[in-house]
Amino acid sequence: MDLLVRPARPEDPAVRLLFESAKPYYTAYAGSEQRALALLDALWARPGHAASYELCRVAVSDDQIVGLMAGFPVTDGDRLARRFIRMTLRHLPPWCWPQTIRHLRAAGNVSPHPPLDAYYVDALAVEARWRRRGVAQRLLEDAAKQAREAGLYRLALDTGLHNAPARALYAASGFVQREVRHAPDDRAARALGGPGFVAYLKAL
Repeated sequence: MDLLVRPARPEDPAVRLLFESAKPYYTAYAGSEQRALALLDALWARPGHAASYELCRVAVSDDQIVGLMAGFPVTDGDRLARRFIRMTLRHLPPWCWPQTIRHLRAAGNVSPHPPLDAYYVDALAVEARWRRRGVAQRLLEDAAKQAREAGLYRLALDTGLHNAPARALYAASGFVQREVRHAPDDRAARALGGPGFVAYLKAL
């Protein structure tokens, strides 16, 4: 399989993959799948936030994007997330803001806290027909390379409690389960977009 991993470009049609990497959470944040995709599409080509092309790497085969990984040093996470929130709230109608705020509060209470000396894999997604063909592993290898170039020697990531395929992938790729965070009740789970998270860590 001829597979190239390269930096994402503003013109890359990769927003759908970015959305799929955290579909229930983006949907809960924006209030609908359609609105979430519109937000990501509006922000993709703009730098300096957590859903920007500049944080992404794409896997390409025969000029087709088949996978995506987004990552950054953990120490950059708060700044990137705050800018994402500021930018997206401008695009959301005011009647959506209460739901978005509920989501942010739930995420603040439930999201894992990766160690500050790690490189955080914020998104990982592969086109359906390319799964189980080594694309995700190649993207994780590239994340490890990005981490080392940043002077970091641990990879951190997390996924939903019920995301069994992702959990199996991370275990098989040498990640160690570090933390499990549960939403305290059904209301918080609905606001969050899921029942909680499992966090993983891997030494490089």
